[in-house]
Amino acid sequence: MSTYALKSIARRSSMFGVAIAVFAAAIIPAASAFADALNPLTERSLLLTSSAPGFQDTDGSGNVVDPVLPFVNGVPRGSYAPPGSGPNGKKSGQTFTFKVTSNATVNAFSLQYCTTAAGLCQAPGDNDGDARLTGDGGTEDRATNATSHPLGKSDLDVNFASMIGGTDYKITVNGAEISAGDYANWTVATDNAEDPAYQPSSGNLGYLTGKKNFISLIGTTGLALSTADKVELKFIASDNKFITNPGKGSFFVKINTYNTTDPNNLVNELPADDDDQIYIVDGGVTVANVMTDSIHITTKVLETMSFSVGTRNKDTTAAAHGTCDNIEQVNGNRLQLGDVNAEYSLKTDTAYDVHSYWRLSSNSSGGATVYYSGNTLANTVGDEIAEVGPVAQASLRGTEQFGLAFVDAGADTFDTAFSNLVATQPTRYKIPTLLLQAAGADPVADPAIFLAPLAAYAGGTGDINEATPTDTDDAKFAFQKSSNTIPVKIAENNEMVISCATAKMRYIANIGADTPAGVYTTKINYLAAPQY
Repeated sequence: MSTYALKSIARRSSMFGVAIAVFAAAIIPAASAFADALNPLTERSLLLTSSAPGFQDTDGSGNVVDPVLPFVNGVPRGSYAPPGSGPNGKKSGQTFTFKVTSNATVNAFSLQYCTTAAGLCQAPGDNDGDARLTGDGGTEDRATNATSHPLGKSDLDVNFASMIGGTDYKITVNGAEISAGDYANWTVATDNAEDPAYQPSSGNLGYLTGKKNFISLIGTTGLALSTADKVELKFIASDNKFITNPGKGSFFVKINTYNTTDPNNLVNELPADDDDQIYIVDGGVTVANVMTDSIHITTKVLETMSFSVGTRNKDTTAAAHGTCDNIEQVNGNRLQLGDVNAEYSLKTDTAYDVHSYWRLSSNSSGGATVYYSGNTLANTVGDEIAEVGPVAQASLRGTEQFGLAFVDAGADTFDTAFSNLVATQPTRYKIPTLLLQAAGADPVADPAIFLAPLAAYAGGTGDINEATPTDTDDAKFAFQKSSNTIPVKIAENNEMVISCATAKMRYIANIGADTPAGVYTTKINYLAAPQY
């Protein structure tokens, strides 16, 4: 295991188009049990800067950051899909948040990425052409090595070198970042920590990836933590320090805290010593203690989550319906925005809109938060349609605007068969009127309400082509292009599990007489972070 000394301080961090291409997913923190006396880490959450798979790193026009040629015709390539932005799954950042249970000094944290929440650990990823029994830690490039890294597949890989505290990663406790002097006492290490017992055997295709799936942070002075203190570990993506997302599907991260500064005493590091468990302060799951002659019953409810993004709600079609079917992707999630009779072009005297959906369900008892990430509409020479900004505004024809907002998905026309299922089995099938519009409503008192939109994005229903946009029923939109590197929160619920929350998003574009001609695109990426 290689370690790197740390020094300094700083901070952290996508997809749609005209064609607007939308890709989204989310992540699930995990659980692992080691000893009866283990204390849990509570309210665990993991936010990715990008939910794109690790083989995607382009913007809406197919451009990729080129570190060798940073400028093309005077335009910085880094503005397209830089590390840590929504479209870039090859070079992503991650933020872990959790609360501790114990009053203790914590000298180390470990994060182990696995394909399951419990049992033997295989690093996540679906690139069966890149299996390694002895990992070299290298990052494959599908453009130059199509055999070992075929298009459409990638394995998780942690790429950290010479990590600088406060710049490449941040540690905060109860919202306050540790000092520059404290960072000097911390080191970061990465390694491959897959279980050798997960080798392929009869009926088991679980090849080990050999990639780095284990992160440890060790501090000589440690952190004096008290019960319910909130800790945040943030890894900030840059061109040569990043995490490559797995190819597809969910993954799990086993989190532990320790009272040791010896990297060999971290349980998830391999090989693990039998007495490593004694150094754990808090871990992912607790197991019940029982008295003699008691009946000892143990079970687990593992974390689950479903997050889909697309352009068609299956509930509005005549297809067979499940209890909470994924939103469908049509035409690669590309939406064409503009006049259908003029090659989907924009006009100065007419505002145009398009819609997409996302649907979220999770058994996280602390609810979840949804973010968006992406740039405003832009062409390949650097021209942009102005963002609306963080404050909601009505449509102003003749003025450059790009924005988004929620509209009522329950106002859609639903398939008759689906409506009948809602009427006969209301506990299983739900009309998607699940986004809270009324200020002050209580999601606990009203279980039909699952996620509350932030005020700037709640008013997307209404007219967008008023001659004088002053009516109270006019639609209002907001958008921040800074979300491309710092995701913007648009909806949250911190009270309860989310059964099946359905959102319908509305996107608006206006141009001015002086808006440069060209083909404008963007990708809007939706990110969900459940809190366990």
